[in-house]
Amino acid sequence: MLRTLTTAAALLACTAISHAQGAFTFAIDQAQSNFNWSGTSSLGAIVGNPSTAFQMSGTTGMVLTPSGSDPIASGLLSGTGDALVTPNLNGKINNIFPFLPPLATIQVNNLHLAFSSPSFPIGVSGPFTASVTVTALQGTLVVTTLGGTPSNTPLAGLVSTPQSQSGTLTQSFNNLSLVLPVNTSFAFVDPGTGATGSITITGTLRGNWTCPTPATYCTAKVNSLGCTPAIAISGTPSYSSPAACNVTASNVLSERSGLLFYGFAAGNAPFQGGFLCITPPTTRTPIQGSGGTVGGGDCTGTYSLALSAYVQSFIDPALYPGREVFMQYWSRDPQSPITTGLTNAARATICP
Repeated sequence: MLRTLTTAAALLACTAISHAQGAFTFAIDQAQSNFNWSGTSSLGAIVGNPSTAFQMSGTTGMVLTPSGSDPIASGLLSGTGDALVTPNLNGKINNIFPFLPPLATIQVNNLHLAFSSPSFPIGVSGPFTASVTVTALQGTLVVTTLGGTPSNTPLAGLVSTPQSQSGTLTQSFNNLSLVLPVNTSFAFVDPGTGATGSITITGTLRGNWTCPTPATYCTAKVNSLGCTPAIAISGTPSYSSPAACNVTASNVLSERSGLLFYGFAAGNAPFQGGFLCITPPTTRTPIQGSGGTVGGGDCTGTYSLALSAYVQSFIDPALYPGREVFMQYWSRDPQSPITTGLTNAARATICP
């Protein structure tokens, strides 16, 4: 668990930070997301045909808010994602005479769900209690009565009553694990027969989010000595981990000043004889010297920024967990027509 305050100074620095929110999409672990359903109706109890067991697959979304150096102090279920019920639900209403066919068969086909809630606090070890609402994104209820023809009722837009659920959201390095119990009911009316009823689903949804691996993109500007400067990232940037993450530039002119600048969307626009690989607005980090061979004249210069340390300095409240950041180095190149150099660019997500 990487949810401790780093230093007293960091805590003081955090007091003025606005509560930015990061969006996270969790991949549902189908094998571990096991559920059962039960049902009632005005015609009798609905039983499995043959089973009431099912699973969920797909995704579900959360919005997480840091506080101080705690990357996941509070959150909410955002209603995004798409959780697919698999397989389709099949049930029947038995005849009071067991030797006769069922009074009706009931199918719930292609049911897709989304989960939402108001904001809730998340404890240091991950526990939370949320008021969870389940919404049907799509699906069809098919009721076939004994001797009748099937009637189809679209389920999209059906919303459950909010239910209080206690789950956990835990962090392990660059991963988040969600455990969300679900116990909710959907009422239905069969337009063909006028029969009413409800279907209740109970179980536990489990999902995981893994911080994406940083990547490079765009095209660098060849400098006045014919060298192509290159950006690279070692590690992954983190809001709370002490593990180092450095953004470097190599193959740049020695003994020249430069800096890293960043923004929050990729770009590819002509700029100073090369390409601006970030969509403005952008933010500049402090100027650095490239070092390298004394007296210059070659491409042994380098730049480096400790990105995780920069994030954890809280100098920029826009750098919060879950935010994707796009970075590029700019440098002096007096012998080039526009007197500047540009690397290619890198993109990385700030891990909790």
